[in-house]
Amino acid sequence: EGTILCNVESKTGDRGTLARASGNYATIIAHNPDTGKTRVRLPSGQKKLIPSVARAMVGVVAGGGRTDKPMLKAGNSYHKYKAKRNSWPRVRGVAMNPVEHP
Repeated sequence: EGTILCNVESKTGDRGTLARASGNYATIIAHNPDTGKTRVRLPSGQKKLIPSVARAMVGVVAGGGRTDKPMLKAGNSYHKYKAKRNSWPRVRGVAMNPVEHP
C-alpha cells in the first residue's frame, strides 16, 4: 500500500491506460489477495478496482509542472490549440459586425 504508479493497466494486457499524462501518478490503496483485486487511487481522486495481475510502472510520469510556465506569446497558444480543437482565439460577439454574430 502507498506505492506510486504510472501507466497502469485497467484490464490485464491493455498496455497501460491510466495515469499517463505529464506529472501524474496513481497510488495503491489496498490489495485483496483472495479476489485478486487491487484498489488504486487515480489522479482525479477516483478509486478504481483493477486486477492484481495488471502491470504498471513504479514512479511518476516525467514533465511535472509543465502547466506552471506562462504562455508569454500568442503564437504558443495558437500552436497549442491548433493541435487540440478550434477554440482559439475567442472573439466576443460585441466586437463583431452584427451580420457575423448570430
